[in-house]
Amino acid sequence: MTHLENNQPTTKIVAHSKKKIAIIAVAILIIAITASASGLLLTSQNTSSNQTSNIGDQNNSQSWIKIGTYATYQGQATILSMTVSFNAKMEIVNLNDTYFQISTNFNMSTPYGATENTTTTWISRENITFQPEGLTLNSTYNAQITLPHLGTQSCTVYEYSSQGISAAYYVDNNVQWPIKIVMSSPPVDGQSYNTIINLIDTNIPGL
Repeated sequence: MTHLENNQPTTKIVAHSKKKIAIIAVAILIIAITASASGLLLTSQNTSSNQTSNIGDQNNSQSWIKIGTYATYQGQATILSMTVSFNAKMEIVNLNDTYFQISTNFNMSTPYGATENTTTTWISRENITFQPEGLTLNSTYNAQITLPHLGTQSCTVYEYSSQGISAAYYVDNNVQWPIKIVMSSPPVDGQSYNTIINLIDTNIPGL
């Protein structure tokens, strides 16, 4: 008796692989959107927030608050063979004696498509913070980092987390502005994925 080989495709394995890639992509999407949805960097918080505003305590720390001030960020993550890219530009478009308005344009691209959006947020001059909405401040420490467009900078690092998502904001000590953000996804099959977002261009004096 002749036995015929089973040449049927292993649909379960293929389906599992596609599902895994989709889950990982969603995880990266979540952390990227978390960054942009919180205004990327700046928010106004109550004084009871875990991170108190340190910007107002620095000499000339608010000299960058003027219409036309901008900062451009770029980030990237690789998941298996898939690349996720993230770009954002923040610009002050309006202000008064107590508030200033930030416009944030961001886009994220993957091999499956792109997402783009623009948001505007009014920020209180008296209580500026970098804490992402929904995340809790866990620790702070000093560090020196080197970026291609900025050289070596002394920073205070603020680490946040909530429900498996974590974020580390590297805030320049001289002008009190974030120059690097590292956001991590919840573990997927025991593996966490990072999105590293760096400041690449700005007209803020001192950066």
